[in-house]
Order: sequence, then structure tokens, then C-alpha cells
Amino acid sequence: MPVTARQRQVYDFISRYTEDHKLPPTIAEIGKQFQMTSSASVHSILSALEREGFIKRIANVSRGIEIIKQEAQQDENEIPLLGTVAAGQPIEAILAHETVQAPKNMLGRDRMFALRVRGDSMIDENIQDNDIIIVSSQQTAENGQMVVALIDGNYATVKKFYREPDFIRLEPANPQFKPIFIKTPERIQIQGVVRGLIRSYNSVA
Repeated sequence: MPVTARQRQVYDFISRYTEDHKLPPTIAEIGKQFQMTSSASVHSILSALEREGFIKRIANVSRGIEIIKQEAQQDENEIPLLGTVAAGQPIEAILAHETVQAPKNMLGRDRMFALRVRGDSMIDENIQDNDIIIVSSQQTAENGQMVVALIDGNYATVKKFYREPDFIRLEPANPQFKPIFIKTPERIQIQGVVRGLIRSYNSVA
């Protein structure tokens, strides 16, 4: 089963926390971060992540969470395909277990990942339904860059990013679609900047 958006958020938090503090967070710290008042809710998410092979838990240890390093790819051009992103209305972000081959000229020093596009709101940028975009994982973007953005923690979309004085504008590249305006910056998380595109002609119906 794919990992849900909330499970992915918890996994990312554990990874960042472990990297920053050199030790994993406690159940209480995870619960506080995601405003989960019940430790059972945290345990349920950790169980799912452990079942999918992302973490390992050590019983009766307060910080007993170990991130499982995903096996190094045999081909350095192989990057993870993390699921689907909307070029249209935002859709729920999911985590998949696939990889794709990316041309070397699309790969940067940052962590790279791929997403399959659903919808045609970015058609004027030559991004079509079912294309695969190559994304550089980063949390900031410059005006005019094409980004993968997570809205309200659950909904992913690919759009041009513009920071205006009073709001953030996510601009489509199709006149049939309207921009998305976000007045509260906390509602939006930049997941990465689009660096390239892979199109499989035999996948077009």
C-alpha cells in the first residue's frame, strides 16, 4: 500500500529531526508537532511506516525509532517516483515505491525525485497529462519557478510560484484554469522545483 500524505509528513519530520538533533524524536514530540493528542494515533502511523519498511522501532526505548536507509540504487540515474501530482485541482499526495531513469543533465546536487502528472493546467509549459516531472527537493523557490507545492499538508499541485506582498500565487499555464491564491503562508509547503520532464510516448492513449 502507498504511504498516506500524513504518514509521509511524519516520516519527513522524523528524518529532519534525526538529522538536526542527531537522535530521533519521542512519541510525544511527534504528537506535539502534528497536534495529535493521542499517542495511539502516533503509534498507528509509526506502525504503518515500519510495515512499509521506512523505519524500524526498538521496543521500550523512548527514542527508539531508526530510519531505514533505502538501498542505494545500482544506477546513479535512477530516482524515486513518489506518486502523483496534479496539474489542475490539487489532489492528495501519496508515496509510491517505483523508480525512473532520469537523464544526467536533469540531476542536481540536491535530492531528486519524480512525480507523475495528472491534468493539463501546465500545458503551455509543455507538461501534459501522464508526463513525469523531475523535481529537485527544496523548501524555497524564486518567483517564476515551477514548483511542486503541498497545500494544507494534504494536497499537492504543480504550478508557477509567485510571492506577492499580500499572498502567494500559484499560477497555471493554461488559460482555462484560475490561479490559486494563498493568503496564509503557513498553508503552503514547497516540496521542490521542477528541473525536467520525461515523456513516454507509448503511455499516451
